Amino acid sequence: MNDQSVELLVQQLAPLTGKCLIVADENWASTAWNAVAHSGTSQRVLFSNRDEIARGAQATGMEAQFNDFDFSTLEPASFDHVLFRVSKERAVTHHIINCASALLKDGGQLILSGEKTDGIKTYTDAACQLFGDSSRPQKNGIYYLSIISKYRVSDDPLDDKDYTQLRAINTKPTLLSKPGIFGWNKVDQGSAFLIGYLPKLLERYPAGDNAKSLLDLGCGYGYLACSANEFGFERIVATDNNAAALLACNANFNALGIAGVVVAGDAGSELNERFDTIVCNPPFHQGFNIDSALTEKFLSATKRLITSRGRALFVVNNFIALEKKARDYFSCVEEVGRSGSFKLIMVAHKP
Repeated sequence: MNDQSVELLVQQLAPLTGKCLIVADENWASTAWNAVAHSGTSQRVLFSNRDEIARGAQATGMEAQFNDFDFSTLEPASFDHVLFRVSKERAVTHHIINCASALLKDGGQLILSGEKTDGIKTYTDAACQLFGDSSRPQKNGIYYLSIISKYRVSDDPLDDKDYTQLRAINTKPTLLSKPGIFGWNKVDQGSAFLIGYLPKLLERYPAGDNAKSLLDLGCGYGYLACSANEFGFERIVATDNNAAALLACNANFNALGIAGVVVAGDAGSELNERFDTIVCNPPFHQGFNIDSALTEKFLSATKRLITSRGRALFVVNNFIALEKKARDYFSCVEEVGRSGSFKLIMVAHKP
């Protein structure tokens, strides 16, 4: 389903001239990039922190980069327009607005969109104060569009929580994380529950058939993979589509001396090997529809990436009937634990 705030931005593209920077996060996941690439005459550059979005844009011939919103390769004051659908995370949106102030030419426009509940009015006010403008958001149903011109740049940038910097968080062992990663500043309770059960899972492998490889599917900053390292896996691979997560996970592997591999990809899309053990705390949150494509994506990936004798362990909220859908993919599906609002679902090709 297309994000209507993104659609508002796409509609602005056709008449624009000059050089445009499109800043795309997960809200752009359903965008028809071929239409974006070939409507209008402006030069378009895309930066995304999601691997599959950057790949999709590149496939149309667009100039696109995948990174953690690192614009250091771009020339200051070189863009006529910057387009951004405000993020769910304040630090991300403040970082983009701050960077836009440096990347836009004098008189250039920052074009923001979002819903009232996303804080679009607050972000517009903050950007106007930074840019010396007084524009107001334009209402389109429940969606808003703001076009903010750069007249000057204030000496006081918006507080982005030092967005670009990795920092230690309260974990054992100490791990690094940063804004831009879901739950970046804490240990997710579901992930901790999963790791607590992992020794019991490993006991369920047939005698003499120990699990040698582990995949952390949707790794975030790498908590599951780093915690699982103590169980003697010979090969550990972590994968995520989020650039910030990949940076943090790589840093944690290096800091802890884990000889693991971190791979960019959407639900393991770039992996071609199979694993004895897969652990996953998928991005299923309240309001998630169990019949959605996201469930299919993670279960299909697990089926493809697990060995014939392997075991996969998911942690999900109790209200998510993952086990029901998993039976379309695996002959062995079992709830192996509950704690608070979480449950653990084990899947395998064989008992």
